[in-house]
Amino acid sequence: MGVFLDSEDRRISRHFFNVAAAQEWLRSGTGMCPMTRAPIASVLAVPSIIDDPDGWFGAVDIDGDGRLSVLEVVECLKAQLPVDNSALDAAASDTNHWMWQQWDSDGSGFIERDELLQPQGLAAYVRTAFAQHEQRGPPDIKADKDAWYEFWDEDRSGSLDKEEVVRALLKTLRMTHEPLQVQMMRGTIEAVWCIFDEDGSGCIERDEFPRPGDGPADPITAPVEQG
Repeated sequence: MGVFLDSEDRRISRHFFNVAAAQEWLRSGTGMCPMTRAPIASVLAVPSIIDDPDGWFGAVDIDGDGRLSVLEVVECLKAQLPVDNSALDAAASDTNHWMWQQWDSDGSGFIERDELLQPQGLAAYVRTAFAQHEQRGPPDIKADKDAWYEFWDEDRSGSLDKEEVVRALLKTLRMTHEPLQVQMMRGTIEAVWCIFDEDGSGCIERDEFPRPGDGPADPITAPVEQG
């Protein structure tokens, strides 16, 4: 993932983009961020929090104040990791949630650089929770839909919400996170969602997800089956 910087190497927004798409936009676009219309001067690739937590901290620190707010942390985790967005949003709104109490050890309301690197800090948590997931990669949805579903059900809730399905298909289809492609994918999922979310829960439970053998008639996996 990448972020846009201004002429003084400061983040111009909280938005994240596919690096290649962002660089192409910088070369051939309007010279302004497609989301905020602010002038852009360069693209910064956001390092992995697992491999370079110090570099990650600097890239995520939008306002450059040397500390990370809940919003700054949440937006980057959503962009970089296969997390349950609704669960993360719920945790972000709860100041007493165990995550913030553990990661913000001094209770300041922010994660400072030294807190990020502590043994019980955010970097250590992500390394433990996601390193193995990232290394093995997602199963082939065409070969094993059950395994694919389980891989993307990162929180083991037994359900996938719309944003989880959108993110999973974008990565499965090797599409970029350029805003137009994300919007198109989200529109496609929205159009077929009611077919599978039979109970109207807002999520696709495992028993609602298309089973192996459903074939290309399955609107959700048809792009993968045909590709």
